[in-house]
Parts: sequence; structure tokens; C-alpha cells
Amino acid sequence: MAYPSAKAKEAGAGYYDTPSAVHCVQPAAKPQSTGLLSKVGLAQPTLNVTLAEELLFLRPSPPGEPSEDPVLEGTVILYLPKKRVLNNLTVRLLGRQDISFGDLRASESSISLDKEVTLNLHDHDQRDREAVLDKGEHRWDFSIIVPSSTPCHERCNWGRVKHTVTATAKGLGQLGGDVVSPAKSVVLVVNPGGAGANEPPPDLAHRYEGIVEDLGAYSISLESQHIMVGGLLLCRFFLLSPPTDIILHSIKAKVHQHFHVTSPTDPTRTATLPTDIRTVLILDGDHPPNFGQMDDYPKYEKVVAGPPLKILRNGESYRLHHLARLPHHDILRPSTFEWSESSIRIHHEIALEITYQVLPEGEEYRSRSRSRDRKGKSKSKETEPKKMVISRPLQLYACCATVDTLTLPAYSSSAELEWATHACLCQYPSPPVVKHHCSRMNLDSTSDDGSTSTNEADSRSRTIKLASGYQTPLLQDPPGYEPTPLLEADAIASRLAEQSLSNET
Repeated sequence: MAYPSAKAKEAGAGYYDTPSAVHCVQPAAKPQSTGLLSKVGLAQPTLNVTLAEELLFLRPSPPGEPSEDPVLEGTVILYLPKKRVLNNLTVRLLGRQDISFGDLRASESSISLDKEVTLNLHDHDQRDREAVLDKGEHRWDFSIIVPSSTPCHERCNWGRVKHTVTATAKGLGQLGGDVVSPAKSVVLVVNPGGAGANEPPPDLAHRYEGIVEDLGAYSISLESQHIMVGGLLLCRFFLLSPPTDIILHSIKAKVHQHFHVTSPTDPTRTATLPTDIRTVLILDGDHPPNFGQMDDYPKYEKVVAGPPLKILRNGESYRLHHLARLPHHDILRPSTFEWSESSIRIHHEIALEITYQVLPEGEEYRSRSRSRDRKGKSKSKETEPKKMVISRPLQLYACCATVDTLTLPAYSSSAELEWATHACLCQYPSPPVVKHHCSRMNLDSTSDDGSTSTNEADSRSRTIKLASGYQTPLLQDPPGYEPTPLLEADAIASRLAEQSLSNET
């Protein structure tokens, strides 16, 4: 049976901060690396730590409200080549963070978490005496509460946060020194369900509908069953009836990563770092839509502008859908949770860019080089390429927050080796990800019917901008507007016409 140590009692630690230690002795165990040294009497004690889980999910809650903090559990393994006396054995959970301010100021390192427990080495009637341990392997279990407000794991260009666990046996080393175990890494990730139960990342259902003078009525949607790093993104685009001939050059989706760092020792020392923009979807003549068929993990490289995606004549409708995959964790980092005490704050926006060009009546398409004069200027400002940008905030979750890591996997008669073998979604190829993360998305149909629920936390703001030098209308949601799934062509046209008439009156 385990009893709290004197140090734990003095600190008033809770139940889980005291080790539930059951001392087990296995004299037959012997590390292979000390076999030769033990024959000549030079073998030294060895100490190791094993963890029940190397991935813990934090549940941060608003300030002043109780939180359900996770518990780090593990085992300390001590091997003694001969009988020894042990006075003290501790386990330490340490979090270190390094911050770069992106300028001439020196980077800063600090401790973000430091928790230590002393393991019980004796039974109840002998706990105040020295522990005499026989030769062989000895094991003690331990448990440590991890505050949910702790900064979670991070490794970006502007800083990193890392957590490790080590055990220390005092006085067992050479010349009376300490024996310290190799550091064991622990990854702390925010639970997508917040302070509640473990839940997978929520879905994404962004809808955009409106009228642009050159394009007419349009409808765009971005969908994802679980919006997370390394996850999937389904884009649907529908152009009802352009009022003139249009060259649709490209459709792009970009994720904007915004970084803000604050010194943990001086809150007035802050820095807002350059925005990192990553293109996660591109459609043009060289990159046609895949209509839901994706075989391999895409390569996120700088793409040179290619030929146009589509040339549309007056009144010609056009629709497509494309399945893309978000970049892996080396490129894209998850958003920082609101109530986390992290000094590295990351938030995201997703922007859709539609580049088009008005084609004068009776003219055929010419390349951009042929449509310019000798000085490189466009021959007609009215026919210059224009860009429409639509942006919204995006909450992006960690790639480790998969269904199988958050919950117990479903039982089956045969194991699926292609799935549930990695904790990180980025390590899977695209086919199994499509199989498990598209069950509620219709990939085969080209209809605009939505298949995922609208995210209530999604911001309803929408911004539409055109290229510099052109009119920049701002589309606002009319009073009482409620987002609905995308409608069919006639219904979209009718609805947009009613909105236009109501705005004029």
C-alpha cells in the first residue's frame, strides 16, 4: 500500500500528486549493458522512466472555474548491481519554453512547468527509515497532476515548448553522486472539447454567397469533417450565370498564420511577428479539380501561375468541387486555445482568392504576355486580371487530436493495420485519411447541398476585396440572416435577387 511522503504532506499535495507506489522487486532482471562491468565489480545502478501515456490532453477552463486536470502516470525502474541503501527517489516533470522576438532583442528561455514528487520507498511502519534494496530490478509507480492551463507543446519558427520527465535517485552514483534517468518526452495537447469531455475536432462549414458585378451570383463552401492540421478540406464552387465572358484564371485557398509572443517575465515585452501564408489549395489549368479523388499527400511548394482554369461565356454556369489536404505539422501549427497560459500565441485565418479577367465581347483569350504592351502595362484597365478575396477566422486543432487518441477505438473482429497505428494524423497517407474523415461528406456528387452542420462558433463576418484600383464592395450579412446549406441554382438566384431588392428599398 502507498502512503504520502513527508514532502508531499508539507506541500499539501492532492491525492494524485503523491505516488501510488507499489514496490516490486525482480532480482533476476539485469541490463545487458552492465553485464561485463558487473563481472569486475564496476557496474553502476541504472534508472529509467516509463509512461502510461506519452500524450496528454489538457482541458483549460475560464479563470476562476474548476478544471479537470489530466494525470501523468508512469513507472520508475531502478536496477542495482548489488545491495544498496536508498534515501530519496524523486520524479520531476519540467516544461521549458524558448521565445524569439524576431528582432535584435535576445531570445528568452524560461520554465513553464515544474512539478516534483517524492516516491515512497517503505511500508507504513518503516517509512521513516532508510530503504535497503537488494540486488536486482525495483519498480515504483507514480502520478502527477498537470494543470490544464499549462502551455502545450509547440515548435514553430519563433519559439518552442517542450516537456520532459526525469527520475533522480540521490546518493547512488559514483562518489556519492546522484543517478538521473534519461529524459522522457511528454506531449501536451489541448482537448478539442475544451473543459468538457474528450471530443474530436469539430467540423468546418463555411458558406459564401453573393453577387459581384463581373461574375454575377456565386456560391462557395469550405467543408471539413474534422478541421485539424494534416486534415482534409473540401471546396465547392458554383458560378450561376456570368453577365459577360469571363476568364477564370485560378482559385486558391490560403491559411494565414499570425504569431504573437509575450515574455513570461515581463508582460510589456511583446512582439507581433510576420504573418506566415500557406497555400493549401490551388486550381488552374495545370492543377485541375480532382472532384473528390485524392491519392497522395500533396506537395506544398511555390507554384508558378499556369494557364487559366476555365473560359466562360456569357450566361454559362460552372461548378466544381475539390478535395485538398492541409499541410503537416512542420508547416502548419495548431491555433492557441483561449485560456492557455502559453507565451506563444497563434491564430489563423483562411482566405479564398478567385482571380478572373473580363473578356471583351467578341475577343478571344490571349495570354497575359500578349495582352500587355512593350512596357509591360495592360492595354486596357477594364480587362486587367482582378482578384476577389474572401477571408474568415479559423480555429485549427492539433494533428494528435484524432478520434482514436481521444477515445477508445471501436472493437472489431480483425484489426485495421492501416489505421490507429500512429498518434499523429500527418503520418498517414491520404487514402486512409479520406476513408475515415469523409464519412459525412459527399465526395462523388457535384451538387451544392451541404453535408455537415454549421459551426456555431464560426464568425459570421465576411470580407470581399478586389485588386487595387477597383471598386471594393463590402458584403454584410443582412439583419436576421441565418446561414443555411448551399441551395440549388434557381433557389440561389431567387434568394440573391430578393436580398438585392430589399437593400435597394
